[in-house]
Amino acid sequence: MKKIYVMIISLLFISTETFAQTNTSDAACKGESANDASNVISCYRQQLAAQPLNYWFMSNQSYDGVEVNRYQMISQSWSPAGLVSPAAWKENVTIAIPPHPKSVRALIAVDIPDATLLDVAKRTSTIVISLQTIPSKDLVYQNDNKPLEEDDSIARTWKLYMADPVDREQLPLHVPMAASISQTIRLAKKELIKWDINKFIVTGASKRAWATWLSGISDPDVDAIVPFVIDVLDTGKIMANMYHSYGGNWPIAFAPYYNQGIDQATRTANFGKLMKIEDPLQYMGTAYQSRLAIPKYIVNASGDDFFVPDNTRYYYDKLPGIKSLRMAPNTGHMGIMGFIDQSLVPFVNRIQDDRPLPQVITAPYRQENSNQLDVRFSEKPVKVVRWTATNPVARDFRFACGIKYAATPLELSSTNSVEMPLVYNGPGWQASFVEATFDDGYIATSQVYITPDDKYPTVAPPGDKAGCQTLPGRGL
Repeated sequence: MKKIYVMIISLLFISTETFAQTNTSDAACKGESANDASNVISCYRQQLAAQPLNYWFMSNQSYDGVEVNRYQMISQSWSPAGLVSPAAWKENVTIAIPPHPKSVRALIAVDIPDATLLDVAKRTSTIVISLQTIPSKDLVYQNDNKPLEEDDSIARTWKLYMADPVDREQLPLHVPMAASISQTIRLAKKELIKWDINKFIVTGASKRAWATWLSGISDPDVDAIVPFVIDVLDTGKIMANMYHSYGGNWPIAFAPYYNQGIDQATRTANFGKLMKIEDPLQYMGTAYQSRLAIPKYIVNASGDDFFVPDNTRYYYDKLPGIKSLRMAPNTGHMGIMGFIDQSLVPFVNRIQDDRPLPQVITAPYRQENSNQLDVRFSEKPVKVVRWTATNPVARDFRFACGIKYAATPLELSSTNSVEMPLVYNGPGWQASFVEATFDDGYIATSQVYITPDDKYPTVAPPGDKAGCQTLPGRGL
């Protein structure tokens, strides 16, 4: 009896000590967050991880040999400073298990169609987890009485955050979005113990790709990412390049941020604080820098509605670790969905098989008073083409404006390289990039080069189509 009493007292002391350590850790995390915005997402993830996971099983089906289990999850109650309703984020999580799946690593695909989910699972023998409905829809902020979603919701959180960064550090919408991914990881690890799944590739498009970047930085269980159409690293410079490319104006797709006055805040101290949380490149030089070195396949649209095609010049070469780029030709922002399946399958297979990603190494140089580009490949491609688009009146390559890229085959030299002249003497501007296809279907490209590079328009581009319009600049 005495032994039992001693054991109970010991357990009480252990439990009390553990509780105290948890509280101390939480307090330290909160303290660090207050002093260093780079900790905000990681600390919020840890805060949620200390709570029981709230999810339940919904159904089980089989599709062509792939077992599909569906769940619902309340990932979090998120309402910083009581500013947001509803607070509960309810998400659908689907786990697709192919025959004889590979162990250890799975793919989390954020808001990816079921057909893609099943196809990728079968063609890679990889368990694929689909997370649907982030960001949470129909969110109402403060006393707006107006439900918002997608970019309107993000822009509103940015404006509210900048009004009070100290008390609203968790308010930028990508914070709970990244947390939803981490909560899905917790769910998957619990449900997939049989296959020892403990590492994750994460992918998503647009704002979900932004959350993909941030989950890769903040969650140690993420060991590779595939962000589609979110060309936002070094956000301040990206926005300036966008603004100048449209003659001191903004693309119409930027309207949600324009309506919240984000363009007029980019030089403020509080926008700088916001970017310490939001801009993936600003995690360089922080405790999370090594997380930027995980394998990453950046897939952008050559005719994106938001982002100009040469944005990668501001960040790609600065990124550490394993990286690969693909510019998808002749597509806009939403059209990238047609490239997701064909991009994911070879990437996932290479990561699962521990096969290196092909590298495209470029070196611009001058020859006989003209600019040239030397392009070399780490492995021999089966096909190499140059994609070129010309706009005779504007530095505007949006697919919505009818701009099309044309492909020209390039001959591979004995040194596994090609040469591309960066010369254009016609009116307007020309955009070019080199695309290489490898034996497993993996596609990697160079960055986009715009010629002339040192010349920007001084007027807005023609806007005769709905998706091709601009918003008047208000300074930058």
